[in-house]
Amino acid sequence: MKFSSKSLLSACALLALAGSASVSAAPLPAPFNEYGVDATVNFTASAAYNSNVLSAPGTLTPAGNTKFDDYIFTFAPGLTLDWGKNALTDVTFNFTETFYRYDKHPSLNAELSNVALDVNRQQGAFDLSTHASYVQNYNNTPSAFTATSPTLTSIIRFDTITASGDVKYTMSDKFNFDLGASFTQNHYLYTVGKAYQDTDTYTLPATAYYVYTPELSFGLGYTYSQTDPKNNQLTGAAFSPGRDRDTHTVSLNALLTKWQKLTGSANVGVSRNSIDGIGPVAGLTTTTVSYGLDLTYAYSEKLAFNLTGSRNFSTGSAGQNIEATGGGLGAAYTLSDTIGIKATLINFTRSEYLQQVPSRTDDAYSSGITVNWSPLDYLTFSAAYTYFMNSSTAVGATYNVNQVSISGTIHY
Repeated sequence: MKFSSKSLLSACALLALAGSASVSAAPLPAPFNEYGVDATVNFTASAAYNSNVLSAPGTLTPAGNTKFDDYIFTFAPGLTLDWGKNALTDVTFNFTETFYRYDKHPSLNAELSNVALDVNRQQGAFDLSTHASYVQNYNNTPSAFTATSPTLTSIIRFDTITASGDVKYTMSDKFNFDLGASFTQNHYLYTVGKAYQDTDTYTLPATAYYVYTPELSFGLGYTYSQTDPKNNQLTGAAFSPGRDRDTHTVSLNALLTKWQKLTGSANVGVSRNSIDGIGPVAGLTTTTVSYGLDLTYAYSEKLAFNLTGSRNFSTGSAGQNIEATGGGLGAAYTLSDTIGIKATLINFTRSEYLQQVPSRTDDAYSSGITVNWSPLDYLTFSAAYTYFMNSSTAVGATYNVNQVSISGTIHY
């Protein structure tokens, strides 16, 4: 684990420079003020240690062992433009360019862009919102380990394009309705991406709510989701057909503005998932109880707990049909006006790969803690530790990762 002193000094110098520069920094000029546009510049510099960069099992023969650690330096300048804040129409534009630099494996260096546009408008009894984004991703997931690629020799690069809209109609003090639509496209890149499946996903959620009290609402929901994969793996030809699938979910929903120190949302229902057959593989229809949970409990003014949970269907990197059940418990503690602590006590997900031969089930666990210190309104320092483990019945898909990081962020 030799760590070059040059890289260490560079990272420390950049973090120190971020702190010292921000102490004496003057507010940025606001050339857009006459048009009602607020501009915020962000810059983050971080240094991290990753014990298993490729999420490799490390139990294979030396010739096939791709497990190694590295020190990663990240530099992320960004810009936020906000037009119409506190007006009927609010437009927000975000752009971040992230530069990853690996100390011992420079071939893994990458530059990733993240662009997003959000438009929200209040029109009488209607609340309208739209979102569009383009995100360049750089990560490996448990579903990337398949029978044809049990080991990964690089980090997977894929782009995600998202477009969505939502309309909320408040009919009266007691009834409101919510209707949405979204499109998400994942596109895998480079040679390693040929083992995976591009996907187009369309989702249509609709919910009707009854406001029982100002703090508590009940609703009935229906969601239709359709995923169209383009299978590169079976034929080797780009954009050949994959196994289309769709999911229908009917649910009972609850929204809590604040009830007995609780805020958040919960739903429980039934999901019916159907995946088409292709070649010798038959189609399959599966029905299961589904649920979603996101609740925050304010134990005191300083301490709050967050409970999450979900059960539904998803599509893996290689087009697998996955039934996933998960839950998590987190905590946030405000030590002072400038210091806060956030902890992921446990996150757990069980993924059952339907129709995979041999059968496969994964149990994924993660825990972590982050300490944030904000000595100034526009300066934040963070230190974090995260542990992740994936335990799988599939050969070559069991691994763990330890990551430690420090970072500094300027935002003004």
